[in-house]
Amino acid sequence: MGRENRVIGLDWLNIVAAQHQDWIKIVNGFGEYNYAEDIVQESYLRLIKYAKPHNIIKDKKVSRGYMFFTLRSIYFQYYNSKKKIIKVSIDDDNFLQIADNTNIEEQEAFYKICKSIDEVSEDWDWYDRKLFKLYRDTDLSIRKIAKETNISWVSIFNTLKNCKNEIKEKLNEDYEDYKNEDYDRI
Repeated sequence: MGRENRVIGLDWLNIVAAQHQDWIKIVNGFGEYNYAEDIVQESYLRLIKYAKPHNIIKDKKVSRGYMFFTLRSIYFQYYNSKKKIIKVSIDDDNFLQIADNTNIEEQEAFYKICKSIDEVSEDWDWYDRKLFKLYRDTDLSIRKIAKETNISWVSIFNTLKNCKNEIKEKLNEDYEDYKNEDYDRI
């Protein structure tokens, strides 16, 4: 317990943040200028969450190697996620091609199917309709719904199964047309 290197509370973070401009320069050295500040701020959050102060601060000095590897790790995570995003300028001719590729007919057909499902469910008993909408509109599993409502999960499962079967019977043709991209028939 009597270690000299031990820093109490979050005072150690103030020692790390005192060299903030140095950390930004390190990130700039990786080739990132626009989001260097964000990467450094993210490193502080990661240090608070995962690091042990005695690994970062030794004799009241910040371990530059530890910070370098932390910053580099966060930079690479940012760089890898950035590669997955396709950026398109609005002024670019390719933007118009991408906008043309969004299939409005497909979206309208999907909307019609969703509306048809709502219409079918309106004819159901109130219990079936409420349970189906609860399951459809939330991220709750059958077991979580059972826990929240004190209804047997078997009862919920059977009700949802019957609801889905009725939807399949009444909307099977529309769904097949949607899958086969025959949107005019829906």
